[in-house]
Amino acid sequence: MAVKGISFSEVKEKAISNHEVKKAYEDETQEEALRAVLIEMKSKSGLTSTEIAARMGVSQPAVSRLERNVSSASISTLQRYAAACGMQLKLSLG
Repeated sequence: MAVKGISFSEVKEKAISNHEVKKAYEDETQEEALRAVLIEMKSKSGLTSTEIAARMGVSQPAVSRLERNVSSASISTLQRYAAACGMQLKLSLG
């Protein structure tokens, strides 16, 4: 008997129809987008995590934790990270 394959988009569509799964997916998507913003800031600034940490007045491991777990960061911390990179954090609702 042949096994019928299921495409990822079919699996995703079925999973997203569950409200809890959809919420978790959206939360993770937002976190990844914010993480990408931090990576872009760091890249454009040309600074290392150690240099950003020094400018923020925190340890390098604290900056690494922020970059890995951005969802728990306060807006104030994100603003300090942006300032350390020579940028401004702008938030928008949409």
